[in-house]
Amino acid sequence: MELTLRHNPVLDDADCEAILAIHAAVGWDRRMPPAELRTLYQHSGYSLLAERDGRLVGLLRAEEETPIRVWLAEIAVLPGAQSSGVGAALLRRFAEDHRGAYLFTDATLGTEAFFRRHGIHIQQVLEKTPRDQSGT
Repeated sequence: MELTLRHNPVLDDADCEAILAIHAAVGWDRRMPPAELRTLYQHSGYSLLAERDGRLVGLLRAEEETPIRVWLAEIAVLPGAQSSGVGAALLRRFAEDHRGAYLFTDATLGTEAFFRRHGIHIQQVLEKTPRDQSGT
């Protein structure tokens, strides 16, 4: 089962539904219309979608604040695909594409070591709270 990474894809309706399904599967149950999700991804400046056997299994979205400062806004992997290298592949590609830049994120409590292993600086550590309850 080969993993394929799609860089800055133009999202179609199927992509949008798959992204929202991943959000829900990891506890980020925020629904938004496909047009709004497309706009979010287009204005972020950097995204990766991870596919295995034609199925979306992970995503990464970042905001390029400057050419040398990039914020990792979100990374998520379907629970059934976690611990299979999907998240590591996403972060590896992200770091390669931004070599020399300061990469940072807000990490959920317990994930700090994962990000640090991949050269991502932690801005703050957040409690595990579903996005639909926390408003973030």
